[in-house]
Amino acid sequence: MIIWIVSDGKRGHTSQTFGLAEALLAEAGRRSPGENGAFHVVSVEGMSCAAKFFYLGRDLDLPRPDLILGAGHGVHIPMLHMAHRFNALCMVCMKPSLPAAFFDLCLVPRHDLPENTGITPHIFPTIGAINGIKCDPGREKRHTLILIGGPSKEYEWDSEMIVTQLDDIARHTATPMVLTTSRRTPQDFISELAKTCPSIRIVPLEQTDSSWVSRHLASAREIWVSQDSVSMVYESLASGAPVGILDMQPRPEKPSRVARGLQMLLHEERVTLYRTWASTHRLVRQKEPLFEAERAAGYILDRYPQLLTPAQVPAP
Repeated sequence: MIIWIVSDGKRGHTSQTFGLAEALLAEAGRRSPGENGAFHVVSVEGMSCAAKFFYLGRDLDLPRPDLILGAGHGVHIPMLHMAHRFNALCMVCMKPSLPAAFFDLCLVPRHDLPENTGITPHIFPTIGAINGIKCDPGREKRHTLILIGGPSKEYEWDSEMIVTQLDDIARHTATPMVLTTSRRTPQDFISELAKTCPSIRIVPLEQTDSSWVSRHLASAREIWVSQDSVSMVYESLASGAPVGILDMQPRPEKPSRVARGLQMLLHEERVTLYRTWASTHRLVRQKEPLFEAERAAGYILDRYPQLLTPAQVPAP
């Protein structure tokens, strides 16, 4: 199976498409031992809208694709053009800006869909965004990991409120605690946390590499995530560790899709709000990690078995 990932270079989109591609190749290898599949990245980052609209991939020296994957509105048109040119399947992660029927399959977080939407010919609902985080039960769990976001469209940011919660958590946590930030994290939060909670090791985003979060998720005994960091919540759940949510004040507008997704997780007892933890000092433990990439890969290969026996011919 040859997969082309049409990429706009954004980390969140890359996490989704790489995670799904890796799961597809792994599942294909289990079903067809000896399957020598691969995925290739086709970057349209920096292209103008006009250039992307007419891009067909004629400049690429790659094997002919069996499947085109992408995430992000800016890659939809080139994905469809290349899928048509190479007679490949075309699948998009996230809710597309074009009609779903334009794609062979859309893998859409359930909180972006009408309530109780099930699998349809063009929609596969997922619990949050797909990612490439894998549960590693054999690895030593040696720390508590804290992932911090910042001001967002959905939540007000209050540095003092977050620091107060972390101070309380630190007083009741025996394992070493390590925290990393995001591009949105205010500087005043970092300085205030360093003064109030010296036991928490702070590793700013600028001091991390692309694999820092995934490595630390794999070795985390517990994970805390600020309420605004929706993608980090689902990546944390994929690690298998218990996940706590730091309380934030929602903005006064109507409840957002992010809040709706969080309510679903709370109802399913997958995560614990800080205010609940404060009365018990316990995080709810997941019955099992989220395996959304693997679940989606299994569905795709069940529905499109031709991906297991593709015709390997060079691209024209």
